[in-house]
Amino acid sequence: MATKDEPVKQDGETSFVNYMDASKNYDSARDPLGCDIILGSMALSGTGVPLHEQHLLDEGCGTGNYVSNLIDSVGAVTMQDFSEGMLGKARTKFMGHPKVKSIDQGDVCAMKYADCTYDACINNQVVQHIETDDTRPSRANLRSCCKEAYRVLKPGGTFIISTRSKEPEYGDLYWYAALAPKAVAAMSQRVPSREDCRAAMEAAGFEITQCVTPKYASIMNKKHYYDPAGVFSEAWRRGESWWSLVSPEELAALQAEMKKKMDDGTADAWIKERDELRTKAGQVLFMCGKKPV
Repeated sequence: MATKDEPVKQDGETSFVNYMDASKNYDSARDPLGCDIILGSMALSGTGVPLHEQHLLDEGCGTGNYVSNLIDSVGAVTMQDFSEGMLGKARTKFMGHPKVKSIDQGDVCAMKYADCTYDACINNQVVQHIETDDTRPSRANLRSCCKEAYRVLKPGGTFIISTRSKEPEYGDLYWYAALAPKAVAAMSQRVPSREDCRAAMEAAGFEITQCVTPKYASIMNKKHYYDPAGVFSEAWRRGESWWSLVSPEELAALQAEMKKKMDDGTADAWIKERDELRTKAGQVLFMCGKKPV
């Protein structure tokens, strides 16, 4: 698909993350951060439809961990993802659910849905994965994604993007990131900035209603995230796409450093010190917009 990094590994998989594998451990690694922000923005919708009757499109639903936390508060949900691995998990959870209208494989830059269909659309941790080397400088696919969301939303509808925050630096987002600076630099290029997201949403026609980086929690499941031995487990590393950019050489050096810290008893204190940077700056950027009535 033209909107994904080449070469594509499998149908529905990006070249830098194999989500057929990542889907196996995704739910144990991730927490659906920001559902309060999503529901709050939807409650202020200009469609005239009350929250409990709104039709929500989760256009990058993954395994459905956000839907699990939102579905009881809305009227209906349509789910889409690029990865068949993720969709397999989502279908296991939600197939036959009375509020789930469909679970579809699709591309956020070229959706099959009709114009003016949904009251709200969410895009959680997707936009950092959709650019190619050619489109990344202009964020062309981010702009296409926002235009598609605008198209399928009703007038007054709500669009919410979440992505990693790069403020002040991407390397502060995870306690382990400081041990692999080359991977940090590579991922920082992939993640759009606050300004990139705002520009793309406004170019599509959205009015920005909220832009926030919550500091109250991590996107990673705490029990999973704070395990110092996790860096030695491939299954543990599958929970965060950043690890896909860590070279074998950098991974070996990172693991050697963590073994040293674990052996000398300093690992937990070091992780706590590093994690304070995240709690001061936040880990996830939420950008909310409204389609004018």
